[in-house]
Amino acid sequence: MRPNLDSLPLTKDELEAARKQVRDMAFSKWHHAGCPEDDALAFWLEAEHEWIQYYYVPSRGRQQRPSS
Repeated sequence: MRPNLDSLPLTKDELEAARKQVRDMAFSKWHHAGCPEDDALAFWLEAEHEWIQYYYVPSRGRQQRPSS
């Protein structure tokens, strides 16, 4: 099972910001696909997965590195 925004240890403010970014990404994907009907969930899930992969995971990796 893929992680989703609600399964991540984010603060309320971080979760709100993440949802806005995912919403914007999903809208952009939907728009570039020609605004198809009935595919909203698919665009959301794709955007959410990309957000976690490219924004959440790299930032967690930086925070876990030991300082020199």
